[in-house]
Amino acid sequence: MNQKLNLVLFLLALTIITPLHLPRVIAQTIQVQNNSNNNWEKAFEDFFNKSEEPPVKHKEGTSRGLELCLVSPGLIEGEGKIWNTRPIFIWQGKLNRIEIHPSNSGEVLWTFDIQDDEEIVDYTGEKLEPGNTYRWRIFDSTNSIAGMQQRTFEIMDVEKHEAITQDLAKLDLDLNKQGSTKKEDIALARFQFFAERNLWSDALSEVFKIKKPSKELQAFRSNILQHLCE
Repeated sequence: MNQKLNLVLFLLALTIITPLHLPRVIAQTIQVQNNSNNNWEKAFEDFFNKSEEPPVKHKEGTSRGLELCLVSPGLIEGEGKIWNTRPIFIWQGKLNRIEIHPSNSGEVLWTFDIQDDEEIVDYTGEKLEPGNTYRWRIFDSTNSIAGMQQRTFEIMDVEKHEAITQDLAKLDLDLNKQGSTKKEDIALARFQFFAERNLWSDALSEVFKIKKPSKELQAFRSNILQHLCE
């Protein structure tokens, strides 16, 4: 009898307490979402409003009007160098194939046939070498070089590469200690890490490699590309 009475009292208390806590839970959820929105909005403002804005290089070769925009790597490098030895290629427009070459050679290191409307591709070839310069060329549906457009980029030297690698490992350790598990939170922290060092392509790689971005991150990406390719 006592057990049944205790159960009834417990359920009654739960019924009374839950509605009281529900508005607070909803408010906390909305606050988290708003913080996420504000974070990406602030990241965009910081990206283009800091004293040293991301430098945009003049396009190498010619392009077909505004149809193609090869963004990264190669368009927005402070010193023309990147950290990632497996870069992410980002562009706007229709392409059929990408080829990677050493800058001083016609040797093909890696090629990728683009599917459908892809505008982001992960480099999956052998790791590129620190200190070396490379170029990526693009081909259209006829397998001809699309407007002779290409980008060159350099992997930073071994010493600088190792220093960035160590600093990034410390950042990842700190994020782990703080309990950061959401991919977008980690991506935002790493984006800011690279942006502070004027490693623009590496910064963009962190936000474009998220496979299922939130609406806020999608808007951030769209605004970045619009700004860079306008």
